[in-house]
Amino acid sequence: MLTLQGERRQETEEKGKTFHRVERLYGVFNRSFSLPDSVSPEGIKASFKDGMLTVTLTKRKETQPKAIEVKIDN
Repeated sequence: MLTLQGERRQETEEKGKTFHRVERLYGVFNRSFSLPDSVSPEGIKASFKDGMLTVTLTKRKETQPKAIEVKIDN
């Protein structure tokens, strides 16, 4: 199970001649994903750049396909 958790905070302020308004948005969120058995838990990597979260998953070595050479007799 892979769980991602974060917190969002945003504040806007607007001033006028006769008013002053401040809005605050905040909240915690989390998402959970079931991972297949073929994913290696040690090979999970994440990076966060320009507001984008990238999660990279790697397969276990024993589940990666093997190339088998088949000789054909003529």
